Amino acid sequence: MSVYNEKYGVIFDLDGTLWDSSFQVGIAWQKVFDRYEVGIPVTKERMAVMMGRTIPEIGEAILPHIEIGRRREILKACCDEECVRLNRFGGQLYDGVFETLRALSAEYPLFIVSNCEDGYIQSFMNYHKTEPYIRDIECIGRTGLHKRDNIKLIIERNGLDKAVYVGDTERDMHSAHHAGIPFIHAAYGFGRGFEPEYSVDSVRGLPKLVKNIFKE
Repeated sequence: MSVYNEKYGVIFDLDGTLWDSSFQVGIAWQKVFDRYEVGIPVTKERMAVMMGRTIPEIGEAILPHIEIGRRREILKACCDEECVRLNRFGGQLYDGVFETLRALSAEYPLFIVSNCEDGYIQSFMNYHKTEPYIRDIECIGRTGLHKRDNIKLIIERNGLDKAVYVGDTERDMHSAHHAGIPFIHAAYGFGRGFEPEYSVDSVRGLPKLVKNIFKE
């Protein structure tokens, strides 16, 4: 029988790590863009490239021609609409996510830190029934902090002695390192072209790898 360790924690990114919500998010954003007559098609591919960026960064990338005040209004409407849709339809979980979260939560407290607006992580937990496995969450939409600082916040708030961050992009890796913890690359996600210290090709490989990291 495993011993639950309160002092070790596994912190997850969301997009490209636990799920791919780009299809449903694209539909939600297209609905809002049509309402505001933005005139830009929102494809799954366009949204996939934006996953992991902050909302202001996304706005700058795809709505640079729109005045900043109106851009903020449109982006707020997009975030509201995507949460409504994700609560209703969910996203595409990566293979083994639910089972892996359940298994890991029997060993360690689990957390989610993402560059999203408030309500987005809750949509994931609500639709996919993962809330029982997640101890705490944080996001830029609630704190206004960079991901690295939100990771530190989770560590401090939950009294962790050791933690590891699981994400799919190079930015995730840098955030983990700035927070002073190891990084595991979710190589099945969106991010490519960098060299992490640890990597998994499937979320199902996490329990063994996490245990080995914490033994080091």
